[in-house]
Amino acid sequence: MPPLFKAIYYPQNPLKENHYNQIKEQAPAYPFAFSTDCEGIPKEGASAWFAWNENGLYIGAELNDSYVMAQSREDETLHFETGDLLECFVKPTHAAYYWEMYVTPFANKTTLFFPAQRDGMTLDQFLHDHPYHQLDVSAAQTPTGWQGEMWIPAEQLTALGAQWNGTDEWSIFCGRYNYNNENLKHPELSMTPPLSATNYHLTKEYASLQLLPQP
Repeated sequence: MPPLFKAIYYPQNPLKENHYNQIKEQAPAYPFAFSTDCEGIPKEGASAWFAWNENGLYIGAELNDSYVMAQSREDETLHFETGDLLECFVKPTHAAYYWEMYVTPFANKTTLFFPAQRDGMTLDQFLHDHPYHQLDVSAAQTPTGWQGEMWIPAEQLTALGAQWNGTDEWSIFCGRYNYNNENLKHPELSMTPPLSATNYHLTKEYASLQLLPQP
């Protein structure tokens, strides 16, 4: 059985309303770890939490980071090649397609889309050959690192027929690239939930996302 992550119901868009702290206080936090085939714990921790309403899905995260690195200031690029990064993967449980989305410490964003039929496709095609650019992000530096937020609109989540109303089942995964040098060598890779290997595309091991009902 996959782990269960809970998204609290929140009537507003927390990112637009600057309600990062309110969600952080109310929602369960899910700590990052190494994949289960690795020993030890990350040198710099992180945690993520989730909220939802009929209009979309919110992801908030707090990331300890003693050396914030982000060389790119462009959107829709492969930010894992240029610095620190929070990634979120969202997938309808009973479908084969999924999205991979980024926020950087300086609030740049990227969306990749992996369609159900993707044999022979390249990473550049996953990055560019899709219409899903509605992701909204926010980021800020903190005394211990940085915080990141994402808002994924329901229009994207339902574009291929999945329901976003608490009836369809969804799965979710968050990963992190944490560089500690300007040479962009040997990033610390951590995640929630911890997968069986350091491969962020093991979709069958993603957490089940429970959309909690409106109080």
